[in-house]
Amino acid sequence: MRGWVTQRWRFRALALAVASLALLISCSPSFGDETVQVCGSYANNVFSSSSVPGISTTGRCPAPSYNGGGFSLFPSGTTTKGQTGRWQTTAPPGLVLVGATANQLVSAGVNDGGDFGGGFYWAGGGTGANDTTQGTLGMVFPSPSSYFGMQLVCGKATCTQPATLAVQTFSLYVRETSGPGFNAPSGLWQTTGWIRGTWPFVASGDSPSGLCSLSATLNGQLIDTTTSPQDVSTWHQCTAPAISQSVDTSRYGQGGLALTLSASDAAGVPASLTKTVYVDNSTPTIALSGPVDAPSTAGTQYVTATAGGSPSGIAEIVCSVDGGPAQSYAGATAQVPVSGIGTHTVSCYSQDNAADPSGVHGSSSTATWSLKIGEPTVVGIAFDKLVGLRCHRARARVKVAGHWITVRRHGKRVKVKTRARTKVERVMRCHPRTERRRTVVFVRERRHGHVVKVRRIKIVRVVVPPHVIAKTSRLVGFGHGTTVSGYLGTASGIAIAGHAVSVLTAPDNGSNQFTQAAVVITTANGTWTAKLPPGPSRIVEAVYGGDPTTESASSGQVHVVVPAKVKLLSVAPRRVAWSGTVRITGQLLGGYLPPGGALVRLRIGEGASYQTYGVQEHVTGSGRFTTTYTFGAGQASSFQRFWFQIASLPMGSYPFSPSDSGRRYVLVGGHPAIPHHRRHRAHHRKRRR
Repeated sequence: MRGWVTQRWRFRALALAVASLALLISCSPSFGDETVQVCGSYANNVFSSSSVPGISTTGRCPAPSYNGGGFSLFPSGTTTKGQTGRWQTTAPPGLVLVGATANQLVSAGVNDGGDFGGGFYWAGGGTGANDTTQGTLGMVFPSPSSYFGMQLVCGKATCTQPATLAVQTFSLYVRETSGPGFNAPSGLWQTTGWIRGTWPFVASGDSPSGLCSLSATLNGQLIDTTTSPQDVSTWHQCTAPAISQSVDTSRYGQGGLALTLSASDAAGVPASLTKTVYVDNSTPTIALSGPVDAPSTAGTQYVTATAGGSPSGIAEIVCSVDGGPAQSYAGATAQVPVSGIGTHTVSCYSQDNAADPSGVHGSSSTATWSLKIGEPTVVGIAFDKLVGLRCHRARARVKVAGHWITVRRHGKRVKVKTRARTKVERVMRCHPRTERRRTVVFVRERRHGHVVKVRRIKIVRVVVPPHVIAKTSRLVGFGHGTTVSGYLGTASGIAIAGHAVSVLTAPDNGSNQFTQAAVVITTANGTWTAKLPPGPSRIVEAVYGGDPTTESASSGQVHVVVPAKVKLLSVAPRRVAWSGTVRITGQLLGGYLPPGGALVRLRIGEGASYQTYGVQEHVTGSGRFTTTYTFGAGQASSFQRFWFQIASLPMGSYPFSPSDSGRRYVLVGGHPAIPHHRRHRAHHRKRRR
């Protein structure tokens, strides 16, 4: 059925009736109101007719201007008393009628004392029509009615007179008793817990008067909206389509978001429905911590995995060790056990509680952690000395056997065999060292006619087996190198062969500035030997860096003690008179002088006795210094021989042990020498005389 449009001149009377009805409706509480306008050609959608013998019903739209308009009731022959022809409408569930307007009403031969009566009716009331009821008739129902109609009734035994009851259009005023409702939404609406990703969403609804608009929002942002045009010629005036969308939740925010359905029907009644959807599209994080190197004796090691970064919380942490089967740990932290000698890799990722429609949870990137579990090792270092042998150099005559050689004879190369011969070589002869030791022996003696055992002390010479003594310090001459040796093995006593050991040295001046002096490879029995170049007194230690199955280790420290090289360069002049002065020049060789300078002791002696007459301070730079010494007065006829010597003093910041220089001698006696300028003046005075 479609809406019927009246002509302009007809709307004036209709507007007055509608206005009076609307005023009445607004004064009483209502859920929602709509107006249904119908005419005859589509009356089957709203009105239905009921014909009886002798009374006909017609419905045409638009209604002609002549008799028998849009909705018509008229006699079509002879009928009998009580026969009734009707046009009636019944409101569907959820709607009731509160009033109506009959537009372009035509009534003739009705309720005028003739054969027919008739008019309009509703539940609990009605109104008649007659020849004076023409044009527009507005009706307000005292109480809502579920039906409304018009009728033509035969009131006599036999009705044969003509009559007409016709209405061009009806305006029905309808009140809605139940508002819009929603069908069960699916997809996104049905989710529970935390979600992520893109979800389907389908929502629809309806209303007795028809749903004119339907919209959905998530976190206040529109998902979709649908609308429908309003057809006022039917009870159900709107049909808004369902919403069917794929919702990308990442566009709407995080956390608990309001998902709201909103609708409005033809009666102007709004409706809404809201639920909270928990959205988490974040990427969780994971961090690993723990030891990176541990000895096998420490037992099982644990790598700690810590996850976070997601509003939904962490569901689980999934880890694997060395690419093995994955192990799941519930919650945001996990302790991953690692054991076994070797290098291990722990890989972990986390998953949060938010899942997409396929059940896939948000996952972090994979974090890795490397851990080495090695067998503990031991590095030893020492200066070894073999004792128990007496060795000396000697000459020995050895026999050299004849052997074949190639010589050239007469231009040709020929092989000849040399004669056997003997030669003398210098060799080192060693024999075990012996020492005298007291020992207890028992001898048999006869005493008082009896043989008894008597304890005696006896001195015997025994052989001392050769053996090695390990020392932690060694005295090495200035400018000479030395060797240091050691051992590398596991803590359980198994030698480690073919591995590199670094030998580190630092000047013994408190600086702890270690540098690498040598790198050596252990032998089959785990021992090693390194050569140390010349240098100052040093602290020496060995360091093993470890490998995938063994732990690193460092040895204790040994000391190389080097005496300082103190050189007395000159004492001049070598002969001086009493009260004369000598100039002394010395030098500390080898460098490593402390920033504040070294201290040098100054000695003067005569024969076997000497004394320290001063200390030279702040010897820096190249170590060279100069000082003077002035002798006291004496008799010119007396001559004495003195010697000078310098010696270094012990200092914690000077990496050399104390040492003395050689001696320089000076002969002291006679008159003091005349200075050169005084001799020159005396010569001129003599010439003038």
